[in-house]
Amino acid sequence: MRIDFQTYLPDTFDGRSFGPDELRALAAEGSVERCVVMPSAQPQPDNAALARRIDAQPEMIGCAALNPARGSEVVDELEQAVHEWGFMGLRLYPATHGYDLDSSDVDLLLAKALNLQLPVTVDGCREHCSPAQVSELASRFPDVPFIVDVGFRPSAPPVSMKIPLPPEGRIAEVAESVPNVYLGLTTVASVELYCIKRLMGVCGPQKLIFGSNAPHGIPQFGVRGFQMGNLPPEEEEAILGGTLARLYRLGGEER
Repeated sequence: MRIDFQTYLPDTFDGRSFGPDELRALAAEGSVERCVVMPSAQPQPDNAALARRIDAQPEMIGCAALNPARGSEVVDELEQAVHEWGFMGLRLYPATHGYDLDSSDVDLLLAKALNLQLPVTVDGCREHCSPAQVSELASRFPDVPFIVDVGFRPSAPPVSMKIPLPPEGRIAEVAESVPNVYLGLTTVASVELYCIKRLMGVCGPQKLIFGSNAPHGIPQFGVRGFQMGNLPPEEEEAILGGTLARLYRLGGEER
């Protein structure tokens, strides 16, 4: 099963209306069977609106976006998203909402995510969410899987450029050393084969997860990027969906 770790449902895209049918068509081009859908990064993510849009769309997995700086009310909203709307993940946007990912303000919401057995997707390599901060939070919550959106181009320049990796960009080392940290590569990164090779050389294929950022990225391009790596079939299958299925406990399997 191919699963996309990060997609969105804007009301419009490229000047046209956009909804579940349009997202489904994009996914089908890459033979992607299920998509994790989350509200876009905005001051007040509208999880209720997303729940209405993906209702009766079994191939779309809801992922609630919440700002822990709002306090205990977001804990209640996360519980509602899971128990009433069927959401299966949590998305944090520290770069947009302006809080440090490793601050104690996050603990109450993360404790609820742990209780609900949710994977958590976070920004990576940006302000308020450096690799060191990702490592600190993931180490405080070792039983919560963290999927780090490493952005369009993670800090992994081609070796031929002879550019050293900056200390703040060593997210691959975090994924290698912290068991519950995984790297989500969206379309642009995955079609640039050097990104995959640099990251895989550090943390291995078992820590990489396919995503697209659809509709802003094209799922079939991301799939093709990983296929260009000529990986063993079991590694390619894990990257394109197997690992994510385990983290989201799809089918009820254990992580």
